[in-house]
Amino acid sequence: MHPTIVYRLLIMGLFLSIFNLAHSQVDSALVKTDTVEVVSILFSPASASTYLQKLIDKDNLWKDDSPEMKQSLTKLIHHFNEPFDSVSIRLKRFPYDSVRLNPTSIVHKDTYPIRWLNKSLFIVDTIPLDKNPVITKKTVVMRVVDPSTVPFKDSIPGMKAHVESLLQVKDTLVETFIDSAYLKSKRIQMYRLTEDEVVPSLVKPGSRKVAKFSSDSSKITITQTTKELVANKESPFYIVPNEKITDSLRIAVETLLSYTAERDSLLINFSDIAGRKTPMWLSTGKEDLYRYWVKNSKNDSITIWIGNPSRSNITLALEEEVNVERLERKKVDDIPISSAKANRILVKIDPLKEIPIYWKSELASSFALNGNYLSKYWARGGETTISSLLDVNGKTEYNNKEAKTKWVTTGRLRYGTTWTEIQKFRTNTDIIEINSQYNKVIMDRLDFSSSFYMKTQSAKGYNYPNDSIPVSKFLNPGTFTIGVGLEFKPNKETAINFSPLSYRNTFVMDTLNIDQTAHGIEADKKVRNEMGGQLVINNSMTVLKDMKITNTVRLFSNYLKNPQNVDVNWEMGLEKQISWYFKIRLNMQLIYDDDVLFPLFEDRRKQKPILNQEGKPVMAPKTQFSQFMGLTLAFKI
Repeated sequence: MHPTIVYRLLIMGLFLSIFNLAHSQVDSALVKTDTVEVVSILFSPASASTYLQKLIDKDNLWKDDSPEMKQSLTKLIHHFNEPFDSVSIRLKRFPYDSVRLNPTSIVHKDTYPIRWLNKSLFIVDTIPLDKNPVITKKTVVMRVVDPSTVPFKDSIPGMKAHVESLLQVKDTLVETFIDSAYLKSKRIQMYRLTEDEVVPSLVKPGSRKVAKFSSDSSKITITQTTKELVANKESPFYIVPNEKITDSLRIAVETLLSYTAERDSLLINFSDIAGRKTPMWLSTGKEDLYRYWVKNSKNDSITIWIGNPSRSNITLALEEEVNVERLERKKVDDIPISSAKANRILVKIDPLKEIPIYWKSELASSFALNGNYLSKYWARGGETTISSLLDVNGKTEYNNKEAKTKWVTTGRLRYGTTWTEIQKFRTNTDIIEINSQYNKVIMDRLDFSSSFYMKTQSAKGYNYPNDSIPVSKFLNPGTFTIGVGLEFKPNKETAINFSPLSYRNTFVMDTLNIDQTAHGIEADKKVRNEMGGQLVINNSMTVLKDMKITNTVRLFSNYLKNPQNVDVNWEMGLEKQISWYFKIRLNMQLIYDDDVLFPLFEDRRKQKPILNQEGKPVMAPKTQFSQFMGLTLAFKI
């Protein structure tokens, strides 16, 4: 065992002894002070071994799921009682060839108590029973004789009562039952004794076992005679399993002794003049050499190689390329002087080949929180409000410059809430967007492009103040657009994507709970299909230091219905970096879709709509606008 491990285990054993002084053999001395008694604990190696053995024998001291400490202490005690070298010598000197084996017949007897249930049934009584399986039932039968039939019963005084008592004959019927269901639940087999045998048999058919009852039939003995190999008295064995045990034992011992000798090692440290340590394990021998730098006080160094050819030997070898020369005195005239001309020829160097990186990913998240607090007594009126906005953006880009292809996929989750004292929590922003675009370079700044764009929301939306009937939820509505066209990049900050062949699908799957007409879908349908052209413009610019403005304009025209009515989705964001983590952010979004209709009101504050001749509200498309501004905590990885 490694000495460091032995020392640590011994220290842990001493630590445990502080809490078990009552069970240890300790030579202690008491030193009295004015306030406390200081106990000095001293162990001899023998008493320490005895104390640790007592701790190991205490089963309630150790947890079943943590046996490492107990096993380490056991190995430590064994190492103290007898070194490994002594064990190795004794095992090697054992005369394995002197063991003699003699074939002998050995009789094995097992006696079991039995319980008789009746004269022919019994069980092997080795399992404790909580009740008697034999049930006895007694029945008393009363047969009464009519005394009027007895002559002279009235001629003698008191004779009538005496005759009546004598003529009442009593019989007791005793019935015995065996609770076989109870025995079966306990998995106890019942045996029946016949004139020739016991059914079922107590021993397996074909075995050499014999069953015999005792003289009082209270026990049964099962006898088995086996042929065994018994070793001679000089050997430590009694019954051996086979004739090759000594050979197998010798080979197993030699294998473990060889393995233990190779595994046993010692850690030493080589220290230089500055105190720096180089660890090295000494074992039975390794072919590998360790390189070590020997340094002096001026930090001049020389290399030596350190080897471990055997368990107790260290080899030091000087580096082969080191030449040690001694200074010698020579006359000045004998000192040769030589000069060399530098080689000034230029050598051709091949440039390093760039290792392409095809995939890049990034994730950016921001959280904005605004609050306005008004006390209960505020003369100008108003109410306390808190608004928040979470914006998470992810991007994955594949760029293969050799193939002139680029595939960019972006995802976005934007969710905002507002809280007021009267209206409580309300959702004011809820957007999920996925945009995937594949480009193939045609010429400088012009690419062939195919795109996929999907938009929906994550939570239910309500037309406040009515918060009982949802008007939207996840994938209700959902919109995806597929387009094929060209993309032009006049500069790094601007990209114009025109897809003259585009298909847009708007769907509401849960028309039972969501009114699809509020999202431009006809009352008897769940889907609105549109074929048209799409124009997407993305631009970002930096106007001032740490101030960035981004614009995304998405235009769509339906070729099949009112192509002059162009759907507009414009989003603008302004960011100003004010510290390492915080930004001032302004988000504005404008949406116009002539298929999405809203009711017209005579008085907006009174919610009084304008009705047509049929008494229904007049509907018309309107511009949708959303704006949020606040202090934002932003992270980017």
